Amino acid sequence: MVLILLLGDPILRPYLPSFGCLFLPLLVDDNITMMEALHSFYHNDDQIVLKAIISVFSLGSAFLLWIRPINNHAATATNACNNPSCLRCHSTSQQHAQSFQSNVMMLRRLVQLEPELFRDMRGEIWEEVAIIEQRFESNHHNTSLSSFLKQLLGLLTRTRRSITLNNSHDTTNEQNMIPLSPQKGQNPTVFFVQQLEAIPLHNNETCTKQQCPCIRLWKQLPLLPNAPPVKLTGDIEALTTHFSVIREELLSAIQTNTATFHPFDDAVYEHANGKEQKQQEQQAEWSSIYLYRQGIKQVDTCKKYFSITTNILETMCPHRMGGCGFGSVYFSKLKQNTKVVEHCGPTNVRLRCHLPLAVPNKTSGSYLRVGEHCVSWEEGKPILFDDSFLHSAVYAGCNDSDGSAISSDQSSGDRIVLIIDFWHPSLSVADRTALGVLYPPGS
Repeated sequence: MVLILLLGDPILRPYLPSFGCLFLPLLVDDNITMMEALHSFYHNDDQIVLKAIISVFSLGSAFLLWIRPINNHAATATNACNNPSCLRCHSTSQQHAQSFQSNVMMLRRLVQLEPELFRDMRGEIWEEVAIIEQRFESNHHNTSLSSFLKQLLGLLTRTRRSITLNNSHDTTNEQNMIPLSPQKGQNPTVFFVQQLEAIPLHNNETCTKQQCPCIRLWKQLPLLPNAPPVKLTGDIEALTTHFSVIREELLSAIQTNTATFHPFDDAVYEHANGKEQKQQEQQAEWSSIYLYRQGIKQVDTCKKYFSITTNILETMCPHRMGGCGFGSVYFSKLKQNTKVVEHCGPTNVRLRCHLPLAVPNKTSGSYLRVGEHCVSWEEGKPILFDDSFLHSAVYAGCNDSDGSAISSDQSSGDRIVLIIDFWHPSLSVADRTALGVLYPPGS
């Protein structure tokens, strides 16, 4: 009766192995030695044979039912989306497996048809594809022996991967002494490419000294003869140069109420002073205006309100992450006393840039934390970081009413930055093409 209750109750089912350990002694006679039990089993002692069969069946059933909740817990917890290519739950939900498998098949066909195009594609991309395929297979509801073995293999793979990602690593680029993925605190939720330079918070001066590939983003460098298009540089430099123009266009759209910020899901942010904020304090809010959302251009928004900013992005930022669902560009607004909860981005194949456009004066306790590093926003001073590391943001707001950077009552005291996703500069054209096939725009 107890076993039937455990099998039928989805809440108690994950704890079946523990209950099995409690009831297992009932199946074993303390007065019989192992050799005697084997002797009795060999001579077909009905009582011993029955106990052995029940023990094996109980432990086997317990293990099968225990491994399945582990594999499907994340899918059950986050499966609130019917979009077969949603990045937020793609890595855990079984209903997205078919979409990913179709993209993988397409990439394999393209590699066969155009081998020269993918000649310098990283092998680590295929390794990650294999890991994701194992994860999807292990989540499949099937009790066959082959499926059980695949589930076991998937569990071992994820366990090894988890241990690897949660430990510190001394892996570095021997030539430039730049840390390579994976690093402690780096745990992207969807797609992870190993052996990419992994610096949580980038800085123009330090990265120049280390010869970090991101210097292509910071400033324009002389091009070598016959250099491929990926070498075009100066994205952040162009944004900094045109900071005033971008800011004016944003403020004009806000003050005329032609562009509207849309709040994110309130599960991803909270009040900076805790969830139980005082009634008289302003409600926390994190909101956005998208120019490019998961690789798809928001044509109406770009054309009507932000044509100048869009032109700068499309003509002067060659590393902007286009043609892939991992890349977005949007204005991000934090109201006073808002905290964006700690999280990791979906992948390490991108670097994220904040261009602060409106940061009220006389602020304190406001910062962006990436890994163990913290930095404050200053208008016109870009911040480049790897959002595959655990990161969060806190905006405490102004100390007094004179600290507003925007005169509009609607946005008084708000912090606004332009967020741009750039391709990781170490990725080749082939790498970018492959990732665009696996995660196309809109995914």
